[in-house]
Amino acid sequence: AAMALAAFAASTASATDLYSTGVKVPVGASLHATLEAGSTMVFSTTDGSSIVNTCTASTVEGEVDSTGGANVTSAIDALTWGPTCSVTTDTLTNGKLHIDRDGTVRSTISVITLNIGISCRYGTGGGTDVGTLNTGKLAINAVIKEQEPKAFLCPDTIKWVANYRFTSPHDLTA
Repeated sequence: AAMALAAFAASTASATDLYSTGVKVPVGASLHATLEAGSTMVFSTTDGSSIVNTCTASTVEGEVDSTGGANVTSAIDALTWGPTCSVTTDTLTNGKLHIDRDGTVRSTISVITLNIGISCRYGTGGGTDVGTLNTGKLAINAVIKEQEPKAFLCPDTIKWVANYRFTSPHDLTA
């Protein structure tokens, strides 16, 4: 019985949940984050030699799918860009967010297009570390890969840097 109790305690200690104002965020809760006021989101070449796109507005919306496991998952219901982007930017596949207990955020199966004269497709595939959640802020600093069908003039990878603030719940933590 003591071993079973110890195993249960160990499994619950490693479970991941999200909190807002100290209260556990339940499955089904809506998440909403916008680009921090006054900040600019940047897509650049990974070596930093060229800016591919900038936006001064972007929104991520989703709903918590699961909690209490190795990470919290949230379907991305909307991933919007602009209207103040330097090139047309569209989301083709919303994907999912996975938030680890330490605040590491990964994205899976999200795909966007950047129209830089040609349409370049970039995505997070089976899982890409995109940033960190820390008390209501999501700091994005990720390298994302070009997706099929690849275009000859598109960079193979681009760097995505942005700072989002959760507006619902406003002080989200892992």
